[in-house]
Amino acid sequence: MKIAIITPYPPIKGGISKESEIIYTNVRDKYEVSILSFSRLYPKFLYPSDSQYDFSMKIDNRNIKYYIDILNPISWFKVSNYILKNNFSHVIFRYWNPFFIPLYLFINWRIKSKKNNIKISCICDNIFPHETFFIEKYFIKKFFLNINNFLVMSDDSEFKLKKLVGNNSKIVKSFLPLKENLKSSISKKDACEKLKIKNPPKLLLLFFGFIRDYKGLDILINALKNLKNLDIKLLIAGESYIKTNKIKDLINNNNLSDMVIWHEKYIPNDEINLYFSASDLVVLPYKKISQSGIIPMAYHFNKIVVCSNLPSFTDHVIEKTNWIFF
Repeated sequence: MKIAIITPYPPIKGGISKESEIIYTNVRDKYEVSILSFSRLYPKFLYPSDSQYDFSMKIDNRNIKYYIDILNPISWFKVSNYILKNNFSHVIFRYWNPFFIPLYLFINWRIKSKKNNIKISCICDNIFPHETFFIEKYFIKKFFLNINNFLVMSDDSEFKLKKLVGNNSKIVKSFLPLKENLKSSISKKDACEKLKIKNPPKLLLLFFGFIRDYKGLDILINALKNLKNLDIKLLIAGESYIKTNKIKDLINNNNLSDMVIWHEKYIPNDEINLYFSASDLVVLPYKKISQSGIIPMAYHFNKIVVCSNLPSFTDHVIEKTNWIFF
């Protein structure tokens, strides 16, 4: 079996990129696998920080091809030609946002028009995007109709996908991979010292990852105002896709500056263990979600998860047993 996986891959930032690395390292010794990744994932104006890349990660570049520039259709030809010339038996698309469907449709069309025997699969991190746009459902359905089988990570995604493709036998559901490529945990005291958190509280809450409206950080900050008499602080670790003043004003208006610590930056792989080791609870107050890579990350560090009571979370978080809902 010869497999091509079209996906973001380090040094591209983000959870999907990191998870693709974990998948690749687990299957590359069993199958002949090539990763076809991006030299540029987004136009600069769509990305909130200065760089889309985390060059601190150590990357094994065996069979990793950074061929795809989302803004350059010539690169779309390049990657489809690579697939056709190298006789892959299977091609896997990593799908999470309709923004990439024109690229995926083009590659799929070229493959099917030249070699119809190649099996096309899709790993679906989302079905519909968290930030919606006009006529998205039409393009999503058009792309999915040409896929042989799908992998989803939640009941919610499975339910939405069945409505689009109408064939249950095409769909497999699995959990996101555990973050086995992360550093080990250390003591809370040592982690706080390394993160320069002075006088750590008895209970340190962690909100981790890119900040977007749908992740509900505003809900969490508003909830803190009812806990001022307790030895609790919130550690926010991540750069923002929304206006930072919106978050800072919320903190200041609720007089929470002493309770909130915000490390406003992208957290590189070699620092992730510090944030989870320093914290006592990982909080996911999301308003909507298909699935989250933060939960398996919390599992990796044996942390309690406090999360919204959403279908995509109830698949993997057990109420009143090891984990807590609100």
